[in-house]
Amino acid sequence: MTIAGFDPSSGAGVTADLKTFSAHHCYGVAAITALTVQNTQGVQALHPVDPSIIGACLQSLMADGQVRAVKIGMLANQANARVVDEFLAAYPALPAILDPVLRASSGTALLDRDGLEFLRDHLLARASLVTPNLAEASALTGLEVENLEGMKAAARRLLHLGARAVVVTGGHLEKPIDVFADGASLETFAADRVKPENTHGTGCAFSSAIAANLALGRHLPEAVMLAKAYVAGAIKKAHPIGPGRVPLNHFYRAEETPRTADLLAASEASS
Repeated sequence: MTIAGFDPSSGAGVTADLKTFSAHHCYGVAAITALTVQNTQGVQALHPVDPSIIGACLQSLMADGQVRAVKIGMLANQANARVVDEFLAAYPALPAILDPVLRASSGTALLDRDGLEFLRDHLLARASLVTPNLAEASALTGLEVENLEGMKAAARRLLHLGARAVVVTGGHLEKPIDVFADGASLETFAADRVKPENTHGTGCAFSSAIAANLALGRHLPEAVMLAKAYVAGAIKKAHPIGPGRVPLNHFYRAEETPRTADLLAASEASS
């Protein structure tokens, strides 16, 4: 399940989450927290959904009894964050990945100040894992997070604030690196920078891929590593859509797999 906002360009938000779930052979469902007006060039407007509707959607979806993991993205305001907090409190055993979306790359705020404080004081402790980028880690901790040492310090502070596990993502660094911490250990994962303009929705895809891998029964460290590899591939094969930031190609693996029709044609040609 994804609990997030709707991006009409489908590079981020619930549509990106659902594509990521499908790419991992999971069936995705969604509760929408806000409607945005946006494209590859940025967010022009934000319209939060009534929290009572979000709560009703969550209750209805859980009534089917098939949800194995949840990804939480943009919440827009404190009222919506409170609904999600109540939901997680009612299902404490449900693996929950919290992507603390605070601001669009174009600068538009996607969570109000009261919502940020509520997320920090309540939702951090509810989630199985929180996945902030550098700016989000800084906003949540009050620390300057601009390099590896700042990322490590932020990860430790988030654990102190109640988070069970943290991945501080460093895709904005000159040399991309992530920091994973769960209280027992702190690890760093480096990667090569590939097509930095192909980054519309990377945080959404990363957190959703982790949720999908948890739903498939994988343990958290493995789920994080697999999600990181998935996003790297999706960036390399990103769609050249729009004049702004290029959305990921969530289904790149399917394009790399020989199609049934191609296999049949090859078989006929060789017979």
